This record gives sequence, C-alpha cells and structure tokens, in this order.
Amino acid sequence: MNVSKLLKTAMCRQYFLLLALLFILSQQQAFADGSAPTTSELETKINQLQQEIDVLKAKESQQQTSNIYSQNKNTKQGKRYKRHLTNMAQIQNYLLSDLSPKTIPLGMLPSSQLALGMLKQRNHYPDRALVVGGVLESDMQAWSGSKVVYEDPDTNKTAYYQSGRGIYLTQASLFAAANLGHYVTTEVNLLGDQNNAPIINEAVALFGNLQESPFYAMVGKSAFPFGTFAGGGVWTPSLGQMLFSPYYVTNLELGYSHYGVNSTLTAFQTDDQSSNFAYAIFYKKATKNYNYGVNVGYLYNVNGSGNTTFDAITNPSIGNKTRIGALDAEYALGYKAVSLSMGVAEATDKSTLTNNGYAGAWYAQLALSPTLWGRETDFSLAYNGAYNSNNLPVILSGSAVNEYTTTPELNANNAVELSGTGANKLVIGSIQRPFFTTDVLLGLEYAYMHFYNHGHTNTYTLDLSVYF
Repeated sequence: MNVSKLLKTAMCRQYFLLLALLFILSQQQAFADGSAPTTSELETKINQLQQEIDVLKAKESQQQTSNIYSQNKNTKQGKRYKRHLTNMAQIQNYLLSDLSPKTIPLGMLPSSQLALGMLKQRNHYPDRALVVGGVLESDMQAWSGSKVVYEDPDTNKTAYYQSGRGIYLTQASLFAAANLGHYVTTEVNLLGDQNNAPIINEAVALFGNLQESPFYAMVGKSAFPFGTFAGGGVWTPSLGQMLFSPYYVTNLELGYSHYGVNSTLTAFQTDDQSSNFAYAIFYKKATKNYNYGVNVGYLYNVNGSGNTTFDAITNPSIGNKTRIGALDAEYALGYKAVSLSMGVAEATDKSTLTNNGYAGAWYAQLALSPTLWGRETDFSLAYNGAYNSNNLPVILSGSAVNEYTTTPELNANNAVELSGTGANKLVIGSIQRPFFTTDVLLGLEYAYMHFYNHGHTNTYTLDLSVYF
C-alpha cells in the first residue's frame, strides 16, 4: 500500500485513521478480556477497508481528471453542441448562438459576447477548475477581379490587389480559462498566424455567477457587446462587421442576464484619452420548434473601439476630431433547421468622407442546417449592402494573412484622391460540415464584392478549422 498517496485526500486520511483505530481497539479488547482477534480476522477487516479506499481513490482520480475539461463533451447530456457557420474560425455571431445550455469549445464562443458565453458555461465545472483549448485554422484561397488599390501594411506604400492564390495558416490560437472560486473566472487567449508571433488577444477577469445573481462584471482586454453582425460566411465577415464591429480593447463591462434578456454597459477610452461607452440589449428565446432573438446597440464613438474604419474622420493625430457614433439593430428567426437573420448598422454623425450623410450597412442571411449522412451540414447565403461608405476602407478576403484593406488615399490636406474604393455590395455563399469528428470543420465559401467605382473581386476559400 502507498500510504503517502492515500494521505493526500481527506477521505483517505479518515480511513487510514479508522484503520489505526480498529487496530488499537482490537489490542484493547485483547487486554480487556484476555483474548485477541485472530490474524485472519484482522486481515479480513483490513482487506475490506483497503477495497473501500481503492474505490475512493479511483473516484477522486476521475474527478480530478474531469476538472481539466475535455472541451467538446457535454458533461450533462453527452451530446455535441449544434454547430453553426464559423467566421474567421469563430462561431458565427448569430443572435441565437448562446441559447443552448451545453458547453462548447472556448474558441467557438462569440467574441462579441465573451462574458455571457463564459458565465453560461462556468458552472459546468467545479469552483477550482482549469479549462484549456485552442483553434488551428488554415485557408486555401484563389481570387480574381478588378485592380484594387490598397496600402501595403508592411511598407505603407500603395500596391494593387487583383488576382492570386495561396495557402495560409491563418490562426493558431490557445485559450486558457480558470474558475478561481464561486464568483471569479479568468480567461486568456494567445493568437498568432504564419506572419505574426503570438500576442495576448484577450485577457479578462469575470466576476459573477448566473446561478446566484443575474448581475456580473468583466474587466480586461476583449471585444465588447454592441451587435452580433451576422451576414458573413466561413471566412469573410459582413460589411457591417467590417465597418462597425468593435475589436479587442481594454474595457469594463457591466451586465445583466435573466429571462432571456442580456443587457450590457461597456466603458472604455478613445484614442485621445477621452471617455467612451457602448450599450447593448439582447433578447433571445427558444421553443420546441422555434427560436428568435433581437438586439439593439449604441456606440457613443467608434474611435477607440479597435475598429479603424473611421480613423480618417475621428483620429485627431491626422487633423480630424469628428465624433462618429453608431447604432445597430438585428433580428433572427429560426424554425427547426432553417433560420433567417437581418440587421442594419448606421453612423449617427455625418462627415465629408461619408458624402455628408449617415454611413451604414445592412444584411439579410438565410441558413439551412440539415443532417446529411449522419452529420449536420450548414448552408448559408447572405447579401450585404452599404450606403454613404464609398470612401471607407473594407477588408479584402483574399491573401488571408496579409489583412489587405482598400484605402481612400488621402492627400496632405486630408482630401480623398481615390474615391469609390469602398464596397457597396457583398454576396457570400458558404457550406460547412464536420469531418472525422465534430471538432474538425471544413468549409467552402464564395464571396463577391462590388465597389462604388464599379470594380469587383471574387474570392474562393477552402477553410479548415480544428478545435481542441
């Protein structure tokens, strides 16, 4: 018997003391009545206690192993979470993406609702637990179309995007989350690709427990709730996401979640160190056959939100300090394997770079998720439109890791030299299906982007995303 290992647990220590006490009592009985139990009787009792201790050891070892969570198993029902289309290797930000009570890999939590997603999963694990996981994403691409002017991010010089092909490691991401008690959870995400060394993409501390109270708080570096910005595919984001979605910045989020309502107030800093905030409210509900959701968000100033689309308008370092706020409204309705989502995002302020009007983008997306040959296969078709955005940069889908965007080519007087390089139409068709296991997703996407200057580009992407 390895006594040192048994002493590591409280239960085993109790049985060890009980074993010692039994021996002492047997000796006392021998002195009291002049007779001692036989050796065989003592051995029988010892063997019985040993068997019980072995059972307790096995149970505790199993519990300790389960604390380091195997990401993809549902600990309550033993079923897989229903997969949705991913967008840059993250779960497509459908309004309904967090309705399921089951656990999903950390990499598939909607980045715009990180706090809510983590808090809905944290009670699947003990109060002292470590959760680890990651995403590996590779994309094979080909693109062609009109000659598009962009600014090379490496040389800061004008270059041209027109046609090409390549295969890329577009994401190597590692997640670690830990429950530090009943009311404290932390999460860190390291993100890199074939061109960039890993950086701390997310680092947050969460305070709250939805089983105890509907109120919670999160502080750290993360994306924050404003909208869901669906309308994309397995790789290409929607126009609304390109133009308005917040990215990863240091912020403080206060939230409320109860009866399907999630309300959040987020505070952060603009680039010129002035205060900024965003407010969003979501409502989601599911019945036996139907599910639906709606959200409305308000962003006081896009400057400082991590999205650089309006930098030429709002950034004081290049001579401008126009506040551009934004509103977002989205709705989703699902019936069994079919869902329809729609949304619009619009600036609340005008600028000479937005035709002295309110820049905006909208989408409509139809998704179908039938079970084919034993696995759920996701089909999606989305149409995106934009207005008063002809001078705003957009992301080009091809040459994935290089993050090329169109540029309005401002001159020394901040006047637009090359107008019309923004996009006013985007059509995305995509298919995604798990292969080998539900954690290996293979997606095929076609994206057609049309520009205000009547140019266009076509991008074909084969996306492989592996969650672990």
